[in-house]
Amino acid sequence: MGFLVFVPGLPQPGQNTAFHLIDGQQRLTTLSILLAAIRNVARENKQTAFAEEIHQYYLVHPLKKGEQHYRLLPKERDHDTYLAIVDGKREPTGRMAEALAYFENQLTEKAGENADALRSIFDTVCQRLEFMCATLESENAYNIFKSLNSTGVALSASDLIRNFVFMHVAADEQAEFDRESWAPLEARFTNLEDALEEERLSRFFRDFLMSSGRYISPKETFNEFEARYEATDFSPKALASALLKASAHYDIICGRRADTSFDVTDALGGLNVFDSPTTYPLLLALFSLRDSGAIDSAGLARAICMLKGFLLRRFICNESSRGYGRMFVRALVDAEGEPIAALEEYLLERGWPDDLRFETAFVQFPLYQRGYTKEVITGLERARGHKEPADLSEAQVEHIMPQTMNADWRKALGQDADRIHTTWLDCPGNLTLSGYNQELWNHKFTTKRLRYAQSNIVLTRELAEFESWGETEIRERGLALAKEAAKLWIGPDQPPAAPDTANDGEGHDGQTRFEIRKQFWEGLSDYLQSEHPSLPRFEGRPVWTIRLPSSIRHVGIETRLGLRNHVVGIDIWFWRQESMPLWNAIRQSPETHNAAVGATWGFEQIKDKPRARIFIELPIEKLRDSSSWPTAYEWFGTKLTSIYGQLVPLLRSELEAA
Repeated sequence: MGFLVFVPGLPQPGQNTAFHLIDGQQRLTTLSILLAAIRNVARENKQTAFAEEIHQYYLVHPLKKGEQHYRLLPKERDHDTYLAIVDGKREPTGRMAEALAYFENQLTEKAGENADALRSIFDTVCQRLEFMCATLESENAYNIFKSLNSTGVALSASDLIRNFVFMHVAADEQAEFDRESWAPLEARFTNLEDALEEERLSRFFRDFLMSSGRYISPKETFNEFEARYEATDFSPKALASALLKASAHYDIICGRRADTSFDVTDALGGLNVFDSPTTYPLLLALFSLRDSGAIDSAGLARAICMLKGFLLRRFICNESSRGYGRMFVRALVDAEGEPIAALEEYLLERGWPDDLRFETAFVQFPLYQRGYTKEVITGLERARGHKEPADLSEAQVEHIMPQTMNADWRKALGQDADRIHTTWLDCPGNLTLSGYNQELWNHKFTTKRLRYAQSNIVLTRELAEFESWGETEIRERGLALAKEAAKLWIGPDQPPAAPDTANDGEGHDGQTRFEIRKQFWEGLSDYLQSEHPSLPRFEGRPVWTIRLPSSIRHVGIETRLGLRNHVVGIDIWFWRQESMPLWNAIRQSPETHNAAVGATWGFEQIKDKPRARIFIELPIEKLRDSSSWPTAYEWFGTKLTSIYGQLVPLLRSELEAA
């Protein structure tokens, strides 16, 4: 049976000592229900003495009254059902009742086959199960509980967090705390069968922790929770209240219930179709800002629409989604002033495609192959705002130019039929929604057009306005849909300009700064992958700094491209109070750190913030000219190899020693 872990209650004269069960309640409750089932079946089989033996010696104390009458009392929420099973005076309900019925059915079958079967099962339960029992002092119980579970079946983060919080509640107050504070929280994470969804609750705890702005890996959820609250004199009731409030926001964010603002609910509906749980910590932070009055519902809805646009635009423009989990968590960490404006700036710096780029990519994007097809087409249909919108739940995505070509379509498309079919088949301009997809199949356009004219779906009915269907029409419709999509999934109307490059003109061969940066970083990425494969990989983006992983908490590494002052650089940032002492120590005695990279570090501290950097730079003449880039690439390769090979281990050891 494994360990049973108890904490003794306060002994009372003339009473049996009560023990609070820290680990093993489910096991003992299950066995007690099994004993009750054996008793019930024994009674049905007229084995009265046997039934009373079980009841009087294993389920109750016959001469005690009240709660002292019962040998086992489950936690508050299971209390009444369990007593109904033991007393047999009223009908039990829920999962315990299902367990009792299951046991009784199995035992009835066994008892019918063998008169001694019940006694044999009873003896096995009461005499043949092996377990260890640990009785602990209350102040040590929680730590022992953790160690007992560290090498056995892994507990979920929600299991560990629940026990951590309850161990900070006085034993005689736990029932009330469970009933009034904790049970309402867990009730938000039950399924239709009223069973707690431990995994979903664990994800909520992780997202709640990350809403403060620091990424946490799933396996570190409990450790972070414990570290955050153990060091403080936290109030379990206040914490449970904060968690309950956040869980109400979480229900709205996940689409389980509506917000008081229609605009917020509508925006979340559009975001959640893209399966976006990486945004949940950020959304929790935004909901909290609304509660505090820092933003209003209109601002919250605007922020959600920005996230929706950021996700879809990058998807259409073939940008990687890798790193979103960390990216969104940090979105508001350094925000100053108006949070929505800060979020917009943050997204712009991380490659939010502008209208022209998005629309250009949208027209020829193979949407049907890549996913989110119905979500995008449905979004375009709903955006038309029809007063009596069609029910789209049963509609299917319809290829206007069909997936299977026939003679009629080859004739209509002409001698370039194969090229047109390959190029445009799965693009948005050739897709619509239909409730009679199978009927239309690969009929010629004149036949389809008649059916389209009868459709209740506006997007489909509009197709009847076309006289024919080919490359020109698909491109024309695709361009029109791209314009609509750009308004629906919002983003910048112009490419973002980095703050260090204002008014510094165009680059070599008339390239924009946007194009130069993207080309430079893509070239550096290829160079490092070829010449220094051990270094971290990154994606070339039209930004002036690229963040690289450091594997050190509160320390970040960035590469920098300054087109205005014709310099490339590497910055190592020290964030928060935890790493600032190390920055000060390096500034006072930089010799070892200079030697690690064969260069002299510069120092800068951000005014009024616990944030500073050390940096090295290389001036490059005519940096906008790609012929100068090999020198920069070689410098980056050499310095980054030294940083990751020598400096990062040095910094890590210094932080650990501190």
